[in-house]
Amino acid sequence: MENKLWCFVSMALIAAGSVTTSYAKDDGKTPIQFIPVKDVQINDAFWTPKFNRWNSVTVPDVFNKFEGKHLKTAEEQNNNNIFMDFDEVAAGRKGTGHSAGLPWFNGLVYETIRGVSDLLMQHPDKKLEDRIDKYITRIEAAQKIDSNGFIDTYTDLVQPEYRWGENGGFLRWQHNVYNAGMLIEAGVHYYEATGKVKLLEVAVRLANYMCDLMGPAPKKNIIPSHSGPEEAVIKLYWLFKQNPDIKKQINLPVDETAYWKLVTFWMENRGKHCGYPLWVKWGNEKSEQWIREQKYKDPQFGDNARPSWGDYAQDSITIFEQKTIEGHAVRATLLATGVVAAALENHSPKYIQTATDWWDNMVGRRMFITGGVGAIHFDEKFGEDYFLPTDAYLETCAAVGAGFFSQRMNELTGEGKYMDEFERVLYNNVLTGISLSGDKYTYQNPLNSHNHSRWEWHSCPCCPPMFLKIVSAMPDSSMQNKLIN
Repeated sequence: MENKLWCFVSMALIAAGSVTTSYAKDDGKTPIQFIPVKDVQINDAFWTPKFNRWNSVTVPDVFNKFEGKHLKTAEEQNNNNIFMDFDEVAAGRKGTGHSAGLPWFNGLVYETIRGVSDLLMQHPDKKLEDRIDKYITRIEAAQKIDSNGFIDTYTDLVQPEYRWGENGGFLRWQHNVYNAGMLIEAGVHYYEATGKVKLLEVAVRLANYMCDLMGPAPKKNIIPSHSGPEEAVIKLYWLFKQNPDIKKQINLPVDETAYWKLVTFWMENRGKHCGYPLWVKWGNEKSEQWIREQKYKDPQFGDNARPSWGDYAQDSITIFEQKTIEGHAVRATLLATGVVAAALENHSPKYIQTATDWWDNMVGRRMFITGGVGAIHFDEKFGEDYFLPTDAYLETCAAVGAGFFSQRMNELTGEGKYMDEFERVLYNNVLTGISLSGDKYTYQNPLNSHNHSRWEWHSCPCCPPMFLKIVSAMPDSSMQNKLIN
């Protein structure tokens, strides 16, 4: 077979799915080189049927369900069609009080486009590409209604006064920065897959807005309460740094150094806040109310103060002070992945040590034998060291995050142990997240599975897009063909 990955995971199974680059270490060792995803042909008795099913069944199933097509009546379908929210915003309708999904559903759509983009590189599909192009046209139209390039349909339709968590908005719930990051990542991946710039321009417009808005004073003190945007913006930075000619295709100003500065601010401003609310002592209800009442604006906290988003969002202390992996397991593993991606660029010992500490703690003391992470249902979070009950939560998305984290650590260090753990996650806690038929999914993957079954769709369908992101990225190694010196 051509370029067959016989030991598919342990030899060259790369779960990065990015257009980034390999870290040229200073120790004289040769950097890891892998085959670009577009040049990989998988011909394997185990994997080929799965990829065929995911392409033919899972991808259309996820898009169809985001359109509400799994529901019976036209009214139900319209009320649950996420893409119609973009149409509503594009038509200038804001503050209607209705959204087809929860605040993070925009991000789930973008994650799906990102995952499908990587699949398109391996399995070109003109019909599927045309379908995505039509989605992108609707997304672009919604963005163009805002002079700044802001786009977040839930916020515009339900809470327009709370953009970026302002005026007492609750950013832990709103997901504005998370959604923006997932849009940026989708724009980068879709460009790499198709060479089309429309979604990339949407991404650049939004990234430019965030760079102008967020950062050290006098800019606004805003960080992602749900991680993921950190690595996404690094990918945008890498795309233009490595390929400056792409700027000529973009009808917008592009300053990739500003994107890097934004990521650095997001990373290094975690834990730097007014010190309140005290999430553990006060509890969620009292803490949320304190934020809603904007008490962080009290003059005693100084200008431009922001609330703490707590351990849940990895925001109690700085990332460099935090020695263990904490909080919401998806947010934690995606933040960790972003820390490693930043270390690939800046080679900072502080970043490398932080990522190493978190990975060692996760794998050595807080990971289940299946590779699952996130033991506790409340806040979907990590437990204490060695708290590993058989009925633990173990969200599919958290396993995906752990997989991406391990892959980045392998890229950073070249050490095989990280891919060993990626393999554990993939076979035992990612593949469980989907049925053999390719159209049913799991949110949780407890070891004790009594009365636990897969669902056709979920009120919070975050796991199917994350599943597509990681499986579509498995053969991808385009990130490792160019070196940053």
